Amino acid sequence: MDLIVKEISAGIDISKDEFNIAIRNRDGFIAEREFHNDTSGSMRCYELLTANNCKDVVMESTGAYWYGPYDYLSSRGINVALVNPSKVKSYLLLNKTDRIDARVLATLHMLGRVKPSYVPPPEIRRLRRMTRFRAKLITMKTQLKNAANSSISAYSGRLTSIFSDIFGLSARKVLDAISSTVKPDLKSTDDHEQQQDAILKALNGMKRLTEEKRREVLEAVSKAYSPSLDSWIIKFTSDAIDQVQSWIDVLNSAIANAVESIPRVKEYVERLLTIQGVGLETAQAIAAEISDITRFEWDGALIRYAGINPTIEQSGKVKRYGKLEKGGPRWLRSALYQAALSMAFKGPENFQNHYVAVKARYGRKGHGVAVVSTARKLTRVIWAMLTDGTDYIGSPRESTERKKKALLRRAKRYDSPGVAKPSLYDLLLNFDRLPSDVKQMLAEL
Repeated sequence: MDLIVKEISAGIDISKDEFNIAIRNRDGFIAEREFHNDTSGSMRCYELLTANNCKDVVMESTGAYWYGPYDYLSSRGINVALVNPSKVKSYLLLNKTDRIDARVLATLHMLGRVKPSYVPPPEIRRLRRMTRFRAKLITMKTQLKNAANSSISAYSGRLTSIFSDIFGLSARKVLDAISSTVKPDLKSTDDHEQQQDAILKALNGMKRLTEEKRREVLEAVSKAYSPSLDSWIIKFTSDAIDQVQSWIDVLNSAIANAVESIPRVKEYVERLLTIQGVGLETAQAIAAEISDITRFEWDGALIRYAGINPTIEQSGKVKRYGKLEKGGPRWLRSALYQAALSMAFKGPENFQNHYVAVKARYGRKGHGVAVVSTARKLTRVIWAMLTDGTDYIGSPRESTERKKKALLRRAKRYDSPGVAKPSLYDLLLNFDRLPSDVKQMLAEL
């Protein structure tokens, strides 16, 4: 029986600086080279493939190093199959080198033993980069808020309880007044009356603040532990939060504009927004990671892709469920988890009931298990909605329309006259606008 499915095949093992290629046919390996991982290296690789009349190539999706060679070769008519390194790990030999890995990949591809991964089109990959970078910025913003909140709590725990949001408009004015007393040597002033005068001046400028809340703030400051105040942390984090938020705002508009330009993703986002508890950012992230729902034959395939399915150990009639596989993109898993966490308390009644029932069943570990179970339930609903082309039935129409209008506002803001269209590189350049002391602090984190 002839097991060979391709007459000639090539395997590429990619690293940061170089990549190895091995070309083989029925008789064995006919060419092996090492090239630099840049445009000149990809061009020489293409010339080698053309000289050997090889049109089928397989490469591992190692980090982000595969983007360049993949795009270069595929745009020139080469059939490039991208494979997950974990899927071919069991075939690799004990003596592992880049040259051997390239040979193994070429042989497996010739025998049809590798399953190519889905590679989204360039516009989807660009959208993914933006949604994923926004998620990183949101995480950074949360970390900065936690650092500031910890410093404020050491100064006056009561102060953090007065305001519903310690980084809200009114609270920020109080924090700015506290941080205004910082000295060049990053030490707070020893004059407690100076701090109170600065805070009192800030309070007088807040017209919407009630007299009762003014008294509470002044009382909390008067009884605060002044020696525990690290006002430089409050100043640095406040400035950094403003900068990070400005990047998030620009990305929000750019992402909304990108979604509008991709009809299928736009449809996915609009349908996801009909689910009560799924916000605009979450819907965009889920739609970008799914990209094309038709590649999932059933809801279980989407659950496994998201990595929220448990591992199973079975021996005879005994079946045990272990930890999550976490085999798919963590960005999709995180978006589904955040949506499920919101829906467990504020979502449709059937989702809330499901969360309560699972939590009660598992006792002490019930919350985490229940949220993940709710995420799986949500994933099944998402698969059915996107596959059948239907909206979620039962969500308040006003909430859905409000979220859709927010999406349109962001897209129009991006396209409005006089508004610059920054690239991701431009966003990073804005880091230079931070004060030098803030940049130094962030560099040491």
